[in-house]
Amino acid sequence: MFDLANPQKRERLLVVLAGIALCVIVMMVLPGQFGELTRLKNDRENLQAKIDDLKHHDQMASKVKENLTLMMGQALASSGTSGSMAMSSYQSWLIGLASGSGLGNVQLRAQTVPGVKDVYGKIVFTLTGEGRWEHIAEFLRRFHRIDYLHTIASVTPTPVPRNPSTFTVQFRIEVLALPQVNSVNVPGADGANIAITDAERQMLATIRQRAILSAYTPPRPEPPAPSDPPPPPDFPHAPYCVVVGIVWEDGRPRCWIYHRTAERRYFLFEGESFMLDGTSVSIKKIEVEAERIQTAAAGGVYAIRLGKSFDEYDEPTYFLTGIVDANGSPWTPDSVGEPHCVIAHRVELEDANGRTRTREDTSPPLTAEATFPMAEVTATIKSIEPATNQIQLEAAGVVYSIKIGGSFSEFANE
Repeated sequence: MFDLANPQKRERLLVVLAGIALCVIVMMVLPGQFGELTRLKNDRENLQAKIDDLKHHDQMASKVKENLTLMMGQALASSGTSGSMAMSSYQSWLIGLASGSGLGNVQLRAQTVPGVKDVYGKIVFTLTGEGRWEHIAEFLRRFHRIDYLHTIASVTPTPVPRNPSTFTVQFRIEVLALPQVNSVNVPGADGANIAITDAERQMLATIRQRAILSAYTPPRPEPPAPSDPPPPPDFPHAPYCVVVGIVWEDGRPRCWIYHRTAERRYFLFEGESFMLDGTSVSIKKIEVEAERIQTAAAGGVYAIRLGKSFDEYDEPTYFLTGIVDANGSPWTPDSVGEPHCVIAHRVELEDANGRTRTREDTSPPLTAEATFPMAEVTATIKSIEPATNQIQLEAAGVVYSIKIGGSFSEFANE
C-alpha cells in the first residue's frame, strides 16, 4: 500500500493516476479523429471524381460544338428565307455540276423530307440527264470530291434505244439541312476542288475504252492456222513413235506408245500389236523392272527402252547361227545323231586409241536341254528343229522360237 505521508510515494501515485487518465482520454477521442479524417478523404476523392467528370463533359461538349460548327458549314439551311435561297442555290450548283460533266438534257426537282424537329431535316433532289458512261463517271468524280453533307443514294442508268452507248441516268441526291444555318450555304465548285488527278484520268480512259453496254461487235475471226502438210508416202514414222510408259495394270505389264505423226496413243499388253510404217509391230515382252519392251516386226526382234523411239532400239547381241551335227558340220537330212545348235555373241570392244571394233564369240555345238548364260538370265535350249530351221528357247520362264540367223537379247523373241 502507498503511504500518503511519504512525499515520494505520494508523487509516484499522482503520476500513475495522471497516466491512466491520459490513456482514457486518448482512447475516447482518437477514434473519432480517425473517422473524421477518413470521411474528409472520401469527400475529397468524390469531389475530384466530379471535377474529372465535368472536365470530360466539357471536352465532349467542345468537340460536339466543333463538329456542329463544321456541319453548319457543310449543310443547307432548313427553314425560312435562308432555307428557300439555299435550296435554289444548291439546285443551280447541281445543274452546273451535271452540265460541266458532259450530261445533257439536265432536269432537277427537289423535295423536303422531314427529319427530327428542331434538330435536322433532309432535302432530296432527283437529277436526270443523258450521257455516256464517261460523263456519268465524271459527274460522280466531281460530286464526291466536294466536302459537303450530301450523298448520292442511288444511280439508275437506262440505255437510250436510238443510241445504245448513251444512257438516261437518274441520280437521287440527299442533302442535310440544319435549323442553325442562317445563310445561303452552297458548296464551292471551283476548279481547285474538282481538278482531275492522274489516277482519275486513267480511270475515265479505261471506262471510255470498255464501252459498257454498247452494241456488241463480234471479233474478227482469226485466220486458220496453216496445217502441216501430210508426210510423203515414204516418210519414216519410227523416229516419232515413242515408248512413253511401262506400268502394271490388272496384274499384267502394259506399255504406252505415242505415235506423234499419226496423233495416236496405244496401250498394249503382251501379244497385242499396232501398225507402224505399214508394218505390224507385235509386243512380245514387256519388262517393267528393266524399263523396256521386246517387239517383233518384219522378221526382226527389237528391244525398245522407256523414253526411246522405235528407231532407237537396242542392237541384239545373241544370234542363232546354225543347226549342226555333233562334229559341227551343217545339219542335212542325211545327218545322224542329235541335232545341235550354235549361238554367237556379238561384243563391242574399244581399243586404246578409242576405236570400236566388233567381235563375235561362237558357242560350241549345244544339244537340247543345254544351257548357256546371257547378260542377266540363263537360257535353256528346249528343242532343236532342223525341219523348220529353228529352236525353242526358254529364258526367265518364257519359251521363245528363234530361227537360224535370228537374233535375241536376254528376253528377245522372233
